Amino acid sequence: MTRLLFEWMANSAIGNWVNSAAWIWPTLECIHFASLCVLMGSLLVVDLRLVGFYRERCVPMMAVAIRLAVAAFAVNLGTGLFFIAGNTFKYIDNAAFEIKLLLILAAGINALVYRFRLHHLVATETVNGLSIAVGWLSLALWAGVIVCGRMITFFAP
Repeated sequence: MTRLLFEWMANSAIGNWVNSAAWIWPTLECIHFASLCVLMGSLLVVDLRLVGFYRERCVPMMAVAIRLAVAAFAVNLGTGLFFIAGNTFKYIDNAAFEIKLLLILAAGINALVYRFRLHHLVATETVNGLSIAVGWLSLALWAGVIVCGRMITFFAP
């Protein structure tokens, strides 16, 4: 099933567009990297607040950081799909890519724990054991995503 999806993406109009000009792939990589920087910077603000490095009430700042992180993630998801469509067979059976996807899934679950269990902490000056765990886990998971993203090239079949 997955292989069929990848093959469909390789032959799609998007895949053909990504490969139609020499400037498209590097442009997408620049957008992907810049968006990744915004994502990681925003998450750093949120996660360091969760672990207690900044204990002031900071609802407006956290709201902006979270919106930036969500927007940057959406841009990275879009450019990532362009990469898959443009060079599909680099990603099929690639251990680094598979681990990256698992780490993103785990980071998403971690973000849901924040949203539904810890979101109220931004209006207070407290941290707790769960917030510390969620903050450090988020930083570790996203660092792993970055490392695995870089390793995709070295593990390509």
